[in-house]
Amino acid sequence: MASFDDQLQTENTRLKARVAALEHALAAMTRERDELHGAILQMPALMVLFRGKDHIFTLANQNWLNSVIGTSDRVVLGRGVREVLPELANQGIFELLDGVYRTGETFVGECMPLYFDRTGTGQLERRYFTFHYIAHHGVDGEIIGIIVHAADVTSEFLAREQVQKLNTKLTTFFALAENAPDGITVTTDEKITYANPAFRSMVAEGEACVGKSHAELVAEESRAVLQEAEAASSLGEAWRGMLTYPRSDGSSFVGQASSFIVRDEAGGVRATGTILRDLTEQHSSEEERDALREQVLAAHQRAIRELSSPLIPLADGLVVMPLLGTIDSSRAKQIMETLLEGVAAQRARIAILDVTGIKHVDTAVANALVKTAQAANLLGTEVVLTGIGPDIARILVELGVDLGTLKTRGTLQSAVAYAFGKRTEGAAAPVPRAR
Repeated sequence: MASFDDQLQTENTRLKARVAALEHALAAMTRERDELHGAILQMPALMVLFRGKDHIFTLANQNWLNSVIGTSDRVVLGRGVREVLPELANQGIFELLDGVYRTGETFVGECMPLYFDRTGTGQLERRYFTFHYIAHHGVDGEIIGIIVHAADVTSEFLAREQVQKLNTKLTTFFALAENAPDGITVTTDEKITYANPAFRSMVAEGEACVGKSHAELVAEESRAVLQEAEAASSLGEAWRGMLTYPRSDGSSFVGQASSFIVRDEAGGVRATGTILRDLTEQHSSEEERDALREQVLAAHQRAIRELSSPLIPLADGLVVMPLLGTIDSSRAKQIMETLLEGVAAQRARIAILDVTGIKHVDTAVANALVKTAQAANLLGTEVVLTGIGPDIARILVELGVDLGTLKTRGTLQSAVAYAFGKRTEGAAAPVPRAR
């Protein structure tokens, strides 16, 4: 039978073995805990552990600190979230944490904007997060805290927002180009890579214009002009000019082309843009306007001639034409035409030419008046010249102008009196010469 000492020695050995096993298990658990803690701290995700209803920080990995705390010198561990991040008040986060701790229901936030004082200056910065608030249960199933698993998606959100804006802009500009009445093309390496419907409907090649150069599309006479545009583009300069393009029906049209450089973000040349406007309708409108302008001008000139040399009927068989201003060869011709047409229409036996308003009389003016009187005589109308003042009479004498059979009277009243005296003599009586 073993002695008491032997039994004590055996129990002591057993206890040592048990202690050694427990120490080994504790070391393994400690190592596992430390490794898990280290893994959490090294995770690319933002990790936080809160404990208790006041949400005390017990763990916050470096990524969370970098994203939320930033360069501020705030102490985090061992303090409540309301104390560490007071700027979250009125942003709904405290209420969300309280709800998860109370109900145990997980909350998921997608691209939520939050504002943090990351510099410690009071200046809030907006950042976007996708995160999970997960209830942390103890060994007995009770809620002891909250696990926060988050990702800072600020860069991704802003990039996606920028892409959306760019897509909206591109969609808008593409819609503008597709619906523009003017032709629009984009040329890369001297080949057309895009042509809007308006341009394709203008040129003879239609849909086949894509992949061709502008030199293949313009008429022969415009290729030299096109070289100027290409030279300007090679220098990075805009160009505007006229180009002729054949149509699919064999006709051609003149278009106003404007070319310009399209640059990339770095300032390099990406492509050349061209806007082409068909001027056919504009030229047609201009021709119509020119024709209308000529008609209006002619009518205006006729009105002026009629007003400047009016033929006024005074009585049956008697007309008077007051002459004003300056008489040149064109005016003299117009006076003769007006007088002859008038006396024929009025069947006038006597026509009075009143030169009181004429500013200047020379040989040409006097000869024009004589010829007018002679032409009227051929139609059976006697012409009486009145309004010759002393200055005009002296000039006519000095010039030696022969007024021929042209009768003269000093005033319009005397000429009218003479004419009425002639009317009383009857149509068959001989016509005496005026004295």
